[in-house]
Amino acid sequence: MPFKRLAVPRPASRVLRLTFPFMVTILCLWVLQDRVALPSLGDLEALLREVPMINWAGALAATFVSFWALGRYDSVAHRHLATGLDGPRARKAGVAAIALSQTVGFGLVSGSYARWRLLPGLTPLQSVQLTTFVAMTFLAALAAVCGLACLSGAAGPAMQWIGALILLGVAAATLLSFVFPEVPLGKRRFQLPSLTAMAALGVWTLIDVAAAGTALWLLLPGTLEISWPLLLSAYFLALGAAVISSAPGGVGPFELALVALLPMAGGEELMAGILAFRLVYYALPALLAGLAISLSKVLEEEEEADTAPAAEGHKLPHDRPRSETAVIRQNGGDVIGCGTSRVAVLDSPQASIALFDPVAGCAAPALKPLQRRAKGRNAAACFYKCSARTTLKARTKGWQVLRIAEEAVLDPQNYSDDGSARRQLRRKLRQAEKKGLEVRPAAEHLPLEQMADVDAAWQGSHGRALGTTMGRFEPAYLMGQRVFLGWKDNKIIAFASFHESAGEWCLDLMRILPGAPDGTGHSLVRAAIEAARTEGITRLSLAAAPDHRLAPRIDKGLRRFKTCFAPHWEPLYMAAPNWWQMTVSAAELIRLVHRPPRLKQANFDATPAATRSHPHNEDEENEFAIARRA
Repeated sequence: MPFKRLAVPRPASRVLRLTFPFMVTILCLWVLQDRVALPSLGDLEALLREVPMINWAGALAATFVSFWALGRYDSVAHRHLATGLDGPRARKAGVAAIALSQTVGFGLVSGSYARWRLLPGLTPLQSVQLTTFVAMTFLAALAAVCGLACLSGAAGPAMQWIGALILLGVAAATLLSFVFPEVPLGKRRFQLPSLTAMAALGVWTLIDVAAAGTALWLLLPGTLEISWPLLLSAYFLALGAAVISSAPGGVGPFELALVALLPMAGGEELMAGILAFRLVYYALPALLAGLAISLSKVLEEEEEADTAPAAEGHKLPHDRPRSETAVIRQNGGDVIGCGTSRVAVLDSPQASIALFDPVAGCAAPALKPLQRRAKGRNAAACFYKCSARTTLKARTKGWQVLRIAEEAVLDPQNYSDDGSARRQLRRKLRQAEKKGLEVRPAAEHLPLEQMADVDAAWQGSHGRALGTTMGRFEPAYLMGQRVFLGWKDNKIIAFASFHESAGEWCLDLMRILPGAPDGTGHSLVRAAIEAARTEGITRLSLAAAPDHRLAPRIDKGLRRFKTCFAPHWEPLYMAAPNWWQMTVSAAELIRLVHRPPRLKQANFDATPAATRSHPHNEDEENEFAIARRA
């Protein structure tokens, strides 16, 4: 593929870009010299002796905590970029890279080089991507921390409004990243961090900067009486100024910002504390990182065995307990092996969602592997629309459970239209029959063009079709289902499709032309019940209806339609390891259903062989159906 030639920067602009950070440092130090009397070497030594040894030890411990948090930051980055290298070695390489880059500056170059040198298996491109991800997300997380510091009032009442605006901006950006998880850039699309990743990055950033600020507070001379909360707030803002300036180690902007934010502090004492902080937090970690890189010391080969299960390319078994699991043929899902169980999983930007009950085995062996899979993607984990049996297994493992829906179930072998409970159904069927509606099972070669017209007219009347956990019109998808057609005046005016497995059918798509006879949908389902009875099917599901407080307002007649058949209602649940993951997964499912992504084929061929890749002749199908009516 040809690439456009990139414009080479002019020498002057290149020099300016390289020298700008040093110019910022010099300017800030010049301003600082006019505002603060810097201590002499003798005074500096005396001031540093005032710091007790226990404070030096505490500062070293706080520095360790700060870099420990930074190592976890790299773990989030590796999971997001799916390098497959997340583990202790990757975290240590990240710590060394940050220790070196924050001191020598030019973070993209120095940080990328350190990660590439210390982490075997990492390509130069991945190293640059990791460093860029860490830098950009740290800036975003630090902005939120600085917003909190401004809102606390430590920088003055006027800064509270700025803090509120910063936090509103962060919240808006977070919401937009959830609604639009991918950003197009040319012909490529880049996935933004998930909510789980953002939460983790925020926590690790807060621990990092709080520990670093604590180290600075412990190293201040005893003559300075500055409270820990005030020092932390000032440190957060000064660090933000240092990072934005791009000055090597933040030298200059950091000191100038602290002096401005702490006017009550003596200049000599504050500068002595900052120097001690730079020795402990910058110089010592950078020295250790430099030694590791120069000696090419490979960090311990400790790889976490607790990794996510890889998709094993299982086919969707025909004897699965829930035929509806076949919806993964449209949403890019996969069937993964979890010990003795197999689960249909949909990986979305925010969650790893196990759809329905396991397709083989029970849920208990799948819970931990599903959690590991989600953790390896910075995502939440959940079971969606699972039965009471799966819910019980999840609850015993400490998962949180929420009842979300009820499934309407019939037994075709014992079904009858008789009885007062189905009086409304009989009336609907008679109305449709009087209007000339006839329902027949579709032949092997589906009349896809006419069905597409019906689907388009239905969407024009009802709005865009829901998706992800519900089927959408797509020829290859329908060819793997059982389809029933509604005819009137030699024209297809409606159709319904059913997932099928060895012992169950489940209603999926139902499309009806506007103006079709009342009772058309009822007739389609009634024909499917009769066909299922003939084929010995013992369970026919009309799919689920919402079961929560808002259900009556958003139901729009769905439950009323299914109630006409007097089905048996079975509760369906959602289960997640904790309420955070439950909330994220529920929000993600709502987004996926109402804003479904483009159709994706499953990661395996799930179409039954009997209905795959047949030539299609719509005229032949129409003649066949008309002949059957005659």
